[in-house]
Amino acid sequence: MQFFNPLMLLGLVAAAIPILLHLLNLRKLRTIEFSTLRFLQQIERTQVRRLKLQQWVLLVLRTLLVVLAVLAFARPVVRTALPVLGGQVRSSVVIVLDNSPSMDTQDERGNRFQWAIRQAEQILSSLKSGDEVALITPSALLQSKSLSFTTALGAVREELSSLRLAYGSVSLRDLLDAARSVLSTAQNAHRELYVISDFQTSMLAPREDSLKQIMPVERVIIVPASSGSNLGQFDLGIDSVGIVTRLIEPGKPIEFAVRIRNNAGSDARGSVVRLRFGSEQVAQRAFDLPAGQVRTLALVAPAPPGGAIAAQVELEPDACESNNVRYAACIVPRMPRIVVVGTPKSAMYIEAVLSALGERQSPVVERVPPDRLGGVQLDGYDVVVFTTTPGPSAVEQLRATLASGRANALIFADASTPLEEQQRMARALGIGLLEQLPRNESGVWELRSLDEQHPLFAGVFRREEGPAALAQVESPGIGQALPSTGGVALISMERGAFLSEHTLGSGRILYCALPPTLEWSAFPTTGLFPVLVGRAVLYLAAQGTIGVDVTVGERCQLEIPSRFAGESAFRLHDPSGASSAVEPLRFAGRSVVDLGRPLVPGVFTVESIAQREAVATAAVNIPAEEAALHFADANRVAAYISTAVGKEDIEIAEPDRPLGELVARQRQHAELWPWLLGVALLAAAAEMLLAARIARRSA
Repeated sequence: MQFFNPLMLLGLVAAAIPILLHLLNLRKLRTIEFSTLRFLQQIERTQVRRLKLQQWVLLVLRTLLVVLAVLAFARPVVRTALPVLGGQVRSSVVIVLDNSPSMDTQDERGNRFQWAIRQAEQILSSLKSGDEVALITPSALLQSKSLSFTTALGAVREELSSLRLAYGSVSLRDLLDAARSVLSTAQNAHRELYVISDFQTSMLAPREDSLKQIMPVERVIIVPASSGSNLGQFDLGIDSVGIVTRLIEPGKPIEFAVRIRNNAGSDARGSVVRLRFGSEQVAQRAFDLPAGQVRTLALVAPAPPGGAIAAQVELEPDACESNNVRYAACIVPRMPRIVVVGTPKSAMYIEAVLSALGERQSPVVERVPPDRLGGVQLDGYDVVVFTTTPGPSAVEQLRATLASGRANALIFADASTPLEEQQRMARALGIGLLEQLPRNESGVWELRSLDEQHPLFAGVFRREEGPAALAQVESPGIGQALPSTGGVALISMERGAFLSEHTLGSGRILYCALPPTLEWSAFPTTGLFPVLVGRAVLYLAAQGTIGVDVTVGERCQLEIPSRFAGESAFRLHDPSGASSAVEPLRFAGRSVVDLGRPLVPGVFTVESIAQREAVATAAVNIPAEEAALHFADANRVAAYISTAVGKEDIEIAEPDRPLGELVARQRQHAELWPWLLGVALLAAAAEMLLAARIARRSA
């Protein structure tokens, strides 16, 4: 037996009231004999006994009346199949149906998601008039839908038939919290919760709260869609796709790192992974992967001439389709516009390197004498290269341009300018103190270390085994130098940095401790010089070329490069191919396009309407954990849910038994309150008749 309103049982205390009143009405009589009454007739003993018996019966009826009334309001229910007592009580039912990507898996019962929908339909078929139901899915939580009960069972059936897989996932904890919130609004006292899921281990996130939160529910039934802890069918999944190449150039190779997982119990042999740019396949690779193992593969393809790249990495069809595709995004920038500030002598080697930069396209390069820099709009260029030290007015002009982020700068030490002027420039631009290295009488100054992970050098010194990067670089034979002691050292040397990176507002500065001439070293004639200069200008010109990677349902804001920040509107292209005009949000000196919380995987591209140029991209993917098909067993899930809802007896649906039978059998209850209320009314009538009879006799 169970009670729908157990708090009403506290009213049983009121059953003591008739007993107390009966005890208080008892009188202890003292006998006083009068001589004149000794001869009165003695009352018959049988009448006295009858009166006492009637008083006791009256007490029992009154007490029974209170007890029966309290029990009726507490609404006791007993499970029975007797036709006289039995019946289906009105129920409030919450169905938690998992439609996360991992449910798109084939096993011996077919597609798990379709199987789960059939289980939910069986639950709906068992509901009767007066029952109410609420359907909770990960997609509903991702879309922030309002969740509530409804008695329109037909509408819920239509919702089930139109339900599709979500591309994001929600933890079981969040799904149970949503169910708790809905159940607290139930109109019926009998409440049931059904959880239908494959119960991926990633769903069972540890709870942040340590106390049990009691859920107002009488029955909790879990319906596992998976038959074991591992997938029995063959399945490979893509965990992640990353762009290794940090400097994207037209026509140059772009390397992608693809992490693939074997979820099956058998080895993968000769499987194929493909890379597409849009709809065009540009690379593929065959591979082997032992069961249960993870491997990272490299896919390389040449960059197109320009524009945004919507890269798609895909595997061959298998048991789970949702983890076979993953996206990455980047922008192939146009060749930069560069202004070189210096004399013909100081800019000679620089111009030679820049003229050879690019295969299909070449950068736009202009040289400006230092004394004419004041008439040049620096924000019309992507990179400003100083081969001579700028004067005070030019420094202020450069400082304003850098702070706004409309251009970046590559600055070389100057062999012909006094140290004091170069120190003044360094302080104004935030480069830090410059440490002069005089000629080394015992030889030359050598480079000490190089940051191979920085985009400037990533992939340049590719090797499996071999000497360190600097050992592969021809020594520039440094006789004198002016290293910086501030910023981030990309190449270090004695007393400071040979090449350092600095920021000023939204702008970036690369400072080199040598002039691009032969006065202090042989630097311009070494192999390091063209690599450093060419990649430095591409690095400084690149803003936002590597797209952001976000998960479905995660907030995404794309920052607009500074040189486009003044535009009032942009065009947004979504994964379906549709486009729309969007206005940027401006705050804290930044301009961003807010994508909200994308619910569909694919590549989003923001394009400048005025210049018809891609300015930002985002790759939206399903959660990485959805690629790992590992499932929790039913007992572990039951223990987790028990802790979450504060209920011990969690039921587990048997895999080979129709769920509808379990639901219908468990719902055969008899509500006893009508019978209790009837008996209470009879007791009240009997009490009234008996009390009236006693009163007449007493009169």
